[in-house]
Amino acid sequence: MKEVALITLHGMGRVSENYFSDLEKRLKKELDDDWTRVSFQNVQYAKILQDPQDELWKAIMSAPDNDVDAIRFRRFFLYGFGDAGSLEHSAHREKIKYIEVQKEIQKKLKRAYSDFGQDHTKPVVIIAQSLGGQVISNYLWDAEKDEYIFKNTDGIEPDKLNFLRLKSLKHLVTTGCNIPLFIGGISDRKCFKKPNPQFEWDNYYDPDDVLGWPLRQLGASYNIVNDHHINAGGFFTSWNPLSHLNYWSDNDVIKPLAKILKNFLP
Repeated sequence: MKEVALITLHGMGRVSENYFSDLEKRLKKELDDDWTRVSFQNVQYAKILQDPQDELWKAIMSAPDNDVDAIRFRRFFLYGFGDAGSLEHSAHREKIKYIEVQKEIQKKLKRAYSDFGQDHTKPVVIIAQSLGGQVISNYLWDAEKDEYIFKNTDGIEPDKLNFLRLKSLKHLVTTGCNIPLFIGGISDRKCFKKPNPQFEWDNYYDPDDVLGWPLRQLGASYNIVNDHHINAGGFFTSWNPLSHLNYWSDNDVIKPLAKILKNFLP
């Protein structure tokens, strides 16, 4: 029987299906035999957004009058910021993509619920990279406000529904989080409320990572966040924007996360 669930959410851009492999390898080393008691679930929402991006990229590059330059940068921005823009567009106009991403989160939560023997009180820990921080923030907001996927919950028994609403989420860890890019232009910025009194939120960012931001300055409701500036990456990456890709292999993230998981193991 599993005792704690660890749910991962990847960031923006072209994402490998095994995006979590470095994190898993290092956590297994830290937890040793205790790892077998962790329900490890990995949300895969990249494909929902990447298929249309692939089609668009092929159309642009195969056009007979194609004259675009800076191909690598254009590809990065299309697959990176295109993810963020597409999700925001879907949330306000065509809701299909937005809801499909939420369904992917629920799919992994249902697997963890099964691993727990349908015990809705067992703790959940989530680690979200980059855009994943905005994705899980939206999910928690919608769960609180009965929006989107939570508008019609008929037929779901109450304990399971509470689990899907992340009422047992004890710890959220965000890395390279870029929530300020989504709500920086809003005067009255509001965070979701704590899903339970024990909830904690640690946000790790590297000052050299232009996509990773502190969050407490967003407003009073973000006082639930504990910001930690770290030096993510190695000799060639820790001092520049490439640090954005190195949080999940950095001890400044791995060791605290392993400690969090151990604290929830009886």
